[in-house]
Amino acid sequence: MSNLYSVFGLKKEAILLDSRLYIIKAMCAISAGFILGHAFSITRMDMISVMLGVMYNLEAINVSGVKGGINQMLASTLGAMTTGLLVYLMGYDVTVFTVAIGMGLTLYIALKIDYRMVSPVAIFTSIYMTQFIQRDLAGNPSVILTFQLRIAALGLGVLIAITFNYLFSFLYYRQIGRRRLEFAKIQSLIGLEKTLEELSSSISNHNTNNSILALVFSDIEMVKSNVETMMKETWLPFNLKEKKNLHIIYEIIKSLKIIMHLAYDSNYIHIENNVDVSDMDVKTLQGIIDVLRSIDFTHRKKTTFTMLNVWDSSDNRISDNIRLMSIEFNKVLSLTQTIQ
Repeated sequence: MSNLYSVFGLKKEAILLDSRLYIIKAMCAISAGFILGHAFSITRMDMISVMLGVMYNLEAINVSGVKGGINQMLASTLGAMTTGLLVYLMGYDVTVFTVAIGMGLTLYIALKIDYRMVSPVAIFTSIYMTQFIQRDLAGNPSVILTFQLRIAALGLGVLIAITFNYLFSFLYYRQIGRRRLEFAKIQSLIGLEKTLEELSSSISNHNTNNSILALVFSDIEMVKSNVETMMKETWLPFNLKEKKNLHIIYEIIKSLKIIMHLAYDSNYIHIENNVDVSDMDVKTLQGIIDVLRSIDFTHRKKTTFTMLNVWDSSDNRISDNIRLMSIEFNKVLSLTQTIQ
């Protein structure tokens, strides 16, 4: 039975990112999009935009995702207006210049709204306004009708996505911080175990370890960004205790990130400068791994941890890194005991 689950079941990391709930949410939202899209005469003409609007704005890991949906809708509307005006001014026989300028302006608008991400919906809207021009009853091409159809269909999809993001967030928002932290812990363990393997071995596996640590950094940064979004969330009724817990979780994630930076540096020094690693360094790193593995952030049970011993002097940069990791890890243990 366990073998079957390992083959067909989701990984623990996916579960911690609420992937099972995301699948259910997606099925419910796309069903609502299909039903409501066919319910209106204008949107049933462009069901693809309705359902793409739903799925592009359905958040897999954020809490309510209201701001993201509004930003995508705003970027798409402005992009549609800009590209539509270009088509009207440059003629309905769309040329390569119309397509290029329209896309450039759309990207500019999307980046002005949110410089971290170019909305895929806005990109599709720009293409849509040049490639799927609607015609009026007389058979003449019409930018206005194209704009109305695209924004109506997309707007319905975005509205459905925002609604389901918000409704489903009530099912798990109190646990989402702990789940994200547990995910960050698992990724940190992977990075620390690879570091220990590198420091304990005489045969270097430099490229593999670097690529693994890079993925760990990316995952921890994703979690950090996600918790930051939650801390700014105004759409959900976080009480004072939950808000305090989010700040504690955020500080723990920052400490885990610092620990991984020190681990990466230790890897680099060991490989590039051939610096010896003492038994004390290896033992200390193993101790950090063992204690971190014993922590389960998803459980509310209070646990008392013994702080790691931290020595004052160090022989080399790797020893200094391990010492700093111990200090930072003691901070993690101290903060963990304050989560309510």
